[in-house]
Amino acid sequence: MSQQNGHSDDSIEPKGNNPLEKLATAGVHVAAIILQIAAVALVVNAIYRYTLGGGFEVISEGTRFSLMIVVFLGLAGTHIVGGHVKVDLLLATLPHRVRDLIAGYLVPVASLFYLGLLGWSGWVATVQMFERGTTTPGQPYITMWPIVAVIPAGCALLILLLLLHLMRRLSRALSRDVSTQD
Repeated sequence: MSQQNGHSDDSIEPKGNNPLEKLATAGVHVAAIILQIAAVALVVNAIYRYTLGGGFEVISEGTRFSLMIVVFLGLAGTHIVGGHVKVDLLLATLPHRVRDLIAGYLVPVASLFYLGLLGWSGWVATVQMFERGTTTPGQPYITMWPIVAVIPAGCALLILLLLLHLMRRLSRALSRDVSTQD
């Protein structure tokens, strides 16, 4: 596994100048804040539970949901910095051109289909929970649909970024082909 710095598509545009990339970066920052709040809340809850014998059920429920929120808010930002998991061992034996085609086109296109399915099922679940007024089974009754709505939102943002990066790659490839023909 490896990690590269900068855009995952090696684009010329400076990182952060695109509104989608700014939104993805903001999502990562919000996810980090939520993770920090959840960590502090868990410590407070543990201290309260072991010293006074109680605990706040809302903290237990909230920290469970915070992990899902953190994962899906951070999807697109992780893609931008190239922090997603890659298996270089499988690609290392392939020729450079084949490796570029797989990493630059095949993986993003396959990811678009997977994220589309995941986002769609998340959207269907969100709508169903909204219509039914679904809450957690025990007190405090936490409304579920805003939490589950992070799944289609995170998937949609990453889909848009993947499409943007694919269009950049195609544009660069086409401009190289045109310049070599001249």
